[in-house]
Amino acid sequence: MNEVVLELKQIRKSFGDNHIHRGVNLRLHKGESVGLLGGSGTGKSVLLRSVVGLEYIDDGEILFKGHRIDQLNENQMVPIRTQLSYSFQSGALFDSLSVFDNIAYPLFEHTKLTLPQIKEKVSDVLKLIDLEGKEHLMPSDLSGGMQKRVGMARAMIMNPEIILYDEPTAGLDPANTLNVVSIMKKLKDRGHASIFVTHDIPSALSLCDRIFILKDGVIAFNGTTKEFKESDLPLVKNFLTH
Repeated sequence: MNEVVLELKQIRKSFGDNHIHRGVNLRLHKGESVGLLGGSGTGKSVLLRSVVGLEYIDDGEILFKGHRIDQLNENQMVPIRTQLSYSFQSGALFDSLSVFDNIAYPLFEHTKLTLPQIKEKVSDVLKLIDLEGKEHLMPSDLSGGMQKRVGMARAMIMNPEIILYDEPTAGLDPANTLNVVSIMKKLKDRGHASIFVTHDIPSALSLCDRIFILKDGVIAFNGTTKEFKESDLPLVKNFLTH
């Protein structure tokens, strides 16, 4: 198997008396896509937020390319987030910025590219998400599905090693779901590794190499997509039949 680009070791996280993670272990390999499943409230999104430093873990280690990142402060995390990108469930666009400025924001903040170079990169990524020529639109002009795709474009614009997808198909109709998953497949083909937090089992099965199930604060299942589909475990069957 390829090199490990992200490793979570014995992650523990509580909110007061609510123990969310009780020793989560997870490895993500270079170029690999994994699905992270679990019931509501099991801490899937909290885990992604912990990886990018938006939540602080109580115990354990988070390693990106072999280096611990869970102890880094906000300033130290800035360069890490250019390679470890988070695609928010809502799209999380800046309402006052155009599509162009939303997508270009990381390039203006973290690179010394010229404006023509930035325009070219934004144009390329808009083609990838099938929104070519929409640079001038505002978030209020976009449908929910389009907002999610623009959010994904911003997450990928720095060409990160890993993209963390937080329920990117939630609330979308079938056509928009197919659009979003198609973009995720294109990014996988380009070599981006990803963790796909979702309740959308068909999309996870069409994209992912492996499936993890988070239950009772630990990874209760870790197997290939084929092993997941063929498993007799009640926990897995519960996901496949609902």
